[in-house]
Amino acid sequence: MNGWFKNLVIALILAIVFSWFALSNSQVVLVSLLLWKHQMSLSLVILISILIGIILTGMIAAAEQTVLLGKIKELERKLKHDEELLKGEKKEK
Repeated sequence: MNGWFKNLVIALILAIVFSWFALSNSQVVLVSLLLWKHQMSLSLVILISILIGIILTGMIAAAEQTVLLGKIKELERKLKHDEELLKGEKKEK
């Protein structure tokens, strides 16, 4: 099984579990954030919290991926430079 397919299956299973849990908690709750207060369904609060968590996790993972790709490119440049130096030394001998 490919890595992306395995992750997709896991994500779908988790989405089903989270949705079932959220829908089973449908009572109305008061949500307050600083001066803002609003009544909404607990299932909606749960789903919004999960969505915010997924978005933040994705942003952090994308930032880490960008840093790692930059390191890989730098190491590839160093490797190419070192290979060119070795080829030059072999020609001189």
